[in-house]
Amino acid sequence: LVNRTYTNLGLLGGKIYPEQQVAAAVQNDQGLFSAGSLSALSSPGTEMESWIISQTNLGEQVTLKKIVDRFESKPYGWDLGSIEVVLGWLVGNGKVALTVDANQVARSEAAALIRNTGKQQHTVVAPQKAYEATKVAAFKKFCTDFFDEGAVPSDSTELARFGRDKLAAKREELNALVSASRYPFVSQLSGVVTLLDQVVGKPIDWPLRDFDTADDVIEDKEGLADPIKSFLNGQQAKIFDEAQALLSGSTGNLSYLPAGSADLVKTLLADTNAFRGNKMNQLKAAADTLRGQIDEVVSDRRSGVTAAIEGRKAEVLASAYFANAASDAQESVILRIDQILARLVDEREIALILQVASTFEQDDYPELLSRLVASQQGGGNGAPPPKQMVSVKTIHVSGISGVLESEGDVDNYLAALRTALVETLNNGKRITL
Repeated sequence: LVNRTYTNLGLLGGKIYPEQQVAAAVQNDQGLFSAGSLSALSSPGTEMESWIISQTNLGEQVTLKKIVDRFESKPYGWDLGSIEVVLGWLVGNGKVALTVDANQVARSEAAALIRNTGKQQHTVVAPQKAYEATKVAAFKKFCTDFFDEGAVPSDSTELARFGRDKLAAKREELNALVSASRYPFVSQLSGVVTLLDQVVGKPIDWPLRDFDTADDVIEDKEGLADPIKSFLNGQQAKIFDEAQALLSGSTGNLSYLPAGSADLVKTLLADTNAFRGNKMNQLKAAADTLRGQIDEVVSDRRSGVTAAIEGRKAEVLASAYFANAASDAQESVILRIDQILARLVDEREIALILQVASTFEQDDYPELLSRLVASQQGGGNGAPPPKQMVSVKTIHVSGISGVLESEGDVDNYLAALRTALVETLNNGKRITL
């Protein structure tokens, strides 16, 4: 009765396959089956494949549940485990493909999905599309070259998924570089990102059919992405950063250098091909030269100002004001001058060095002399207050402006200056020169 009712039960060869062997069938692993068992699945597998193809050609969507219902009933009568193993064999041999929500299932996930009875009605089974061997081989070579990986899947379905995921990851990596990088030439990778956008957005098996931009993607990788990444991960980026820091940190000092001294550094930093060839070697040489020029000017200006202040210090120490001053006033004056000189040692801004010189002449030097004079006043409460010291640089000449063009102009200016100087003295002040 069983033989007459289930006429196709014999396709299983009298065997019952447990569902634990689904994974081995998907992996097409002879070692996990008894001798000859894996090849014995060819006959029932061909039967199941033929039915799937016929239903698909009729426009029917074949789900895993429909397959189970079909082969559990007459004229088959196969058990659930055997049905799942036969389907796993078809997947493992590239005969059919599984999809869930229009997303193709990777072979590594197929076994678990086949055994999941709760998802059988949502898992679609369709004949595996045939791809041209040359296109599959070309995409495999592309993956090897583009991702610099030797372990590339051979199965077309796995290869397509591998390529899609890797391309999407590469797209995100390059887009992150474009968004976060401070190097101006990295923006050129936007074109590569746009090209990858077109690839990533395609169906999963698209690279196996119509990947006509593969050469462009490889060219952009080798011509842009790889050199830029090499730049970012090597010493070239350090050279660029140091040169950029030198330029941004020396803005104030550049005006004291000959015109055009920083032009080469600026040009190389703005070069859209700065990451190519020996551009960074050129930049390092130019930056070293510029740094040397800046150091020399800073040193010269610092030395000049230091010498001038030390000259004033010598004048103070040799003056009658210092000799007649109280010891605490003497010590405070020396300490103040030494503090000003110490500040100059580490100062690298030329403008600030010159400001120290100007402030010392106009404010500090007269104030220090006033301090010495004040300390030697000994007349008690009836003594007149000490005369204030002011710098000659602070004396303003009234009524004279413009340009000195003649001897008469000079005479007029000197007369006005004399008037201003005498007026300052009459106001009870002393003038430092």
